[in-house]
Amino acid sequence: MEKPKRIALGEGIYLNFVENKQYKTNYFSAFFVTELTPRTASYNTLLSRVLLRGSEKYPTQKELNRALDLCYDAVLNSDAGKIGERHVLSFTLSFLDKEFTLQKEDVWPEGLGIFCDLLFHPAYAGGAFQEKYVKSERERAIDEIAALVNHKAQYARRRMLEIMCENEPYGTSSLGEETILRRITPAKLTAYYEKLLRESRIELYFVGRGDPEKLAKELTPLFAGRERKVRPLPEVTLGKAPAEIKRVTEEMEITQANLVMGFRMNTTLADPDWRAMSVYNAVLGGSLTSKLFCVVREKLSLCYTVQSLPDAMKGTMQIYAGIAPEKKEVAEREILHQMELIRRGEITEEELESARSYLIHAMRGLPDNPAVLAEWYLPRILAGDEKTPLELAADLKRITKEDVVRVSQKLQPDTVYVLTAKGGKA
Repeated sequence: MEKPKRIALGEGIYLNFVENKQYKTNYFSAFFVTELTPRTASYNTLLSRVLLRGSEKYPTQKELNRALDLCYDAVLNSDAGKIGERHVLSFTLSFLDKEFTLQKEDVWPEGLGIFCDLLFHPAYAGGAFQEKYVKSERERAIDEIAALVNHKAQYARRRMLEIMCENEPYGTSSLGEETILRRITPAKLTAYYEKLLRESRIELYFVGRGDPEKLAKELTPLFAGRERKVRPLPEVTLGKAPAEIKRVTEEMEITQANLVMGFRMNTTLADPDWRAMSVYNAVLGGSLTSKLFCVVREKLSLCYTVQSLPDAMKGTMQIYAGIAPEKKEVAEREILHQMELIRRGEITEEELESARSYLIHAMRGLPDNPAVLAEWYLPRILAGDEKTPLELAADLKRITKEDVVRVSQKLQPDTVYVLTAKGGKA
């Protein structure tokens, strides 16, 4: 696989073309990258939903779906989420390549037209987004925020991050905040949308068959004549571990406790040490052959589930374990013991090879899914890492036990959060 062909289309606008002829469908996406704040997260979440409700040409979802059906069931989606301390609004279009249509029809022009009409020509009423769309999508987003507590493992992980990064952008929920969402009016959302088009960094991805130069010529006019003054993104806040570990326990009507331990890795995707850190994670708790899974879960039966979850863009790691409330202390102690074993170099050749193989297999499988491939490349573009999955696989083969031991010394404990049963002993 060749590196993405990267072409500047305008100020802060880039086309990333990834040729891959193994797909029958092509994948086109537009990522609007903003800083992560409660406000941007709230507005991006709502905007991603309202824009899909209709456009000038297709004012209802029924008309929009009919147009997509006529393009060989093309699929149009939108989403909003955080990548480290960035919040990203995304729009994606998947469509059948002309080599596989009945009469070799090229559905790309029509699909792009639908995509752009929805993105650049919303179904306004009186110069702003329609009140009924804003109201219904706002309530749906608020309901989703309220429902987060129903997924106890996700809720516990989110709470730990809020506590660990309470004074950092990263502590912000990807969905935003209810209080901000409730204050968003059609006029405010419209003003934010227009500002987003002017100021955000825009990363376009095309994965599939095509000519990148021809594609660039087709896409450039879409942004021509639009006022652009890109707002620089702030530096990522790496944060420092406290002198004393923060410990918070909360209770709910549950039977299984959730233990979440937060660490500062002091290593991000932009750091040359990230390759070794990813292998460290696979050895520790990022694979089915890891120490946490094989020892803490399988051998000692201290938890129902356990895994380590690093964020390469932020430089943090969570270790999550679903446990019985009375096993909190012994589970935490054993997790720390397994981390200490790695720091002491007690890693078998089998463990190291299994970790490398797991990661290399994942890298080699990325080209099998165009959407996943584009989403995999985006944070690496933001971090300045231009290597392909296969190049990274080659790097991973060279990671030694000494490399893993070295980076293991960089981790610092920060926060321990426990969500347990009311009256529990955890």
